[in-house]
Amino acid sequence: MGLVVLTGVVAVLYLTSGLRLVGREGSGWRSLDLDALQRRIDAGELQGREADWYHRSTDEETRTIRGLP
Repeated sequence: MGLVVLTGVVAVLYLTSGLRLVGREGSGWRSLDLDALQRRIDAGELQGREADWYHRSTDEETRTIRGLP
């Protein structure tokens, strides 16, 4: 029983220390620069950007997903 409680305490301490690091600069977590994003939206720089990375599935990709040879 004591081992279960000790494991729980260690887990809680680990998670709370991780949450404290979330807001710190350079902690490895990404943070969104909302001001820069809003400026790019207002300038129209992000309009139609989906086409840069999106494409319709090819026949080969569709066969692979379905598990066909």
